[in-house]
Amino acid sequence: MLPAWGLEEFTIHRGWAELANMLADAGYTCLRFNWPGSGDSLGNPEEITALDIWKQAATEGAAFLKQTSGVEKIIIMGHGVGALLAPHIAHELAAEGLVIMAPQSEGRMGMRELEAWSKMIASYLRMPLETSDNTVNVAGHQLSKSLAADLASLRTAEIQGQQPVPALAVVRAGSRSAEEWTKNLTTAGFIVTELNYTGYDGFVAHNRASVTPLEDFGHVRNWLLETFPSAANPVERISLSPARLEGDGFLETSMRFGLEEKLVGVLCRPLSGSARAVALLINSGDSYHIGWARMHVEFARTLAREGIASFRIDTRGIGDSGTVDGPPFFTEEQLQDVVAAVSVLAAEDLGPVFTYGLCSGGYASIQVAARDPRVKALVAVNPSRLVLAPDETFEQILNSGTSSIADYRRRAFSLKTLKGILSGRISLATLVSKGNRILKAVGEEIFQRVFGFSRLSLSVQRQAKQLQMRGVTSILVYAENDGGLDELARHFGRKAPEDYDHATMRIVRDAEHNMTARHARATILQALRDAAFATGPKQI
Repeated sequence: MLPAWGLEEFTIHRGWAELANMLADAGYTCLRFNWPGSGDSLGNPEEITALDIWKQAATEGAAFLKQTSGVEKIIIMGHGVGALLAPHIAHELAAEGLVIMAPQSEGRMGMRELEAWSKMIASYLRMPLETSDNTVNVAGHQLSKSLAADLASLRTAEIQGQQPVPALAVVRAGSRSAEEWTKNLTTAGFIVTELNYTGYDGFVAHNRASVTPLEDFGHVRNWLLETFPSAANPVERISLSPARLEGDGFLETSMRFGLEEKLVGVLCRPLSGSARAVALLINSGDSYHIGWARMHVEFARTLAREGIASFRIDTRGIGDSGTVDGPPFFTEEQLQDVVAAVSVLAAEDLGPVFTYGLCSGGYASIQVAARDPRVKALVAVNPSRLVLAPDETFEQILNSGTSSIADYRRRAFSLKTLKGILSGRISLATLVSKGNRILKAVGEEIFQRVFGFSRLSLSVQRQAKQLQMRGVTSILVYAENDGGLDELARHFGRKAPEDYDHATMRIVRDAEHNMTARHARATILQALRDAAFATGPKQI
């Protein structure tokens, strides 16, 4: 299964795993992996400068699949950039069949689509658009321009020597891309069946949770069963040792843990010497364990080289971990999973444990530190909630937004917003809805200033005091316009960062909620270093 790249892979990761599980239930052995320089794989993006590196990874993946499972026939399946590459390695791997899903466009068109997507996402998430002479950047995910040029040079219709094997093209019906792919695959020698990819938009959505296109996946499975019926025979269970990756100054091991071992994490430790402390990197929202813009992987490996271990995890319902009934975060189940991860780290004896998370992960970082005395420090980045109100619903939390009241107010009365309303690009109803939320939040803040803090605020303050008395170091990091600052002011009053006595406060300028910008990630990394330093001896 050749993966997509960057934000697309990040978005569809869990659904891609669900497809693998669906096919396994139908009798197919599947191998998912990350391209070199992406996900959990070794390498930095700027170091992956040629397409041959990716082709070699696919070749080694096929060899590994045959070696570990005993299968003889290989079918190549790809999504996005993986689908673009799939036809070009089919002959080399002697593939019996091919499935391409939403393939990236060939040539410069594909690169222009990536650039346009990058600008659209940057505008929607209000991220600074980062440019580089050497890399393509989409929401913090980087691809070397030399590798991008190699991908742009691929022409399916020019493939030579391809045997006439069955190919399924899952593309959006009626699009120019669908017509071109069917034509080009046929010209290359494949026997093509085309299916309409009806669930594509919901699957790759970047502005909401990805919706797994189960109906489309079912069509893919049925085509495979009709075309390769022998695959439905029972397959013996494959037992593999935990994956281990050794890199520059770090050693990583994949782990299953928690209730019935249905949770997944990656333990990263210094390659030599003992660790002085260990960071528990909690996933944020629907983001799986590599972190937004792959920041958790970068944090883990940098910290390991500095003598600090880490454990990046997926709580249930996220990434590669098991399912959960109901919301996957801001729940008691999420906190139980994080406590289970603390238990893993305590057993590994890697030094004092400290928690870290962004947004919902920041909430979990605080709450688990408060309830588990084994946690010696915490780092919370843009936590949209410090504690949950008893009657607060998951939908209310999600709909509260991620920008501060001041930022919403400034944008609401801007000339750009007025032009957007007049052109129909901005819904007046949506603006009014946001305005009502702002008025409610401002009203709550005024009420607390006049009549004193609410019972919920007193609970938050008491929790903060208990953490202080336990000697837990608390570091809070916020983007300067993040809505989490209003949550902080709601419970502790609006103050200058240095005047909060329950935690060390750091404000990052020119950053959005996900902290995509390099300088924002550098601030978080320094906070993790400081938390590790605070938990033990004063020498590193």
